[in-house]
Amino acid sequence: MKAFFLLTGILLFFQVNSQNLLEETFKGCDTEKFVIESDSISIHPIEDFLDVFSENIDIEIIKEIQGVLFLQILVDKEGKSCLISVDNQTNVPTNQLYLKEMVDERLFWQRPKEKISVMFGLNFQDEFVNYVRVGLDANKGFHPIEE
Repeated sequence: MKAFFLLTGILLFFQVNSQNLLEETFKGCDTEKFVIESDSISIHPIEDFLDVFSENIDIEIIKEIQGVLFLQILVDKEGKSCLISVDNQTNVPTNQLYLKEMVDERLFWQRPKEKISVMFGLNFQDEFVNYVRVGLDANKGFHPIEE
């Protein structure tokens, strides 16, 4: 858990240079205009994010994965997800996690009033995972957010 918050702290010092807030980017999302969660959680997935994640990852990978993973997801006005970017600091390559397919095809949200970018941070340790929603604010930078 300490490593998770350390990484969150490091992210505070990164400057945002584009709409892709994290290191590894994906194509296929309409990024024309959207807002970013800032100080509090503004929308929720219809099904628990960890349930969707665990149902779509190979059991052997779940047993082996260690480290921290951040995801930036764009949610359109219909509640559909599109994975924009990730920062994968785990021992499993991103392509073996099938994150783009999982998020785009299986993660659905309450309908937001406007297109919004949400971020998750996941910390994998010994077959357990902790996660936190992350906001971005001009004054605070990247920081954990709650209701």
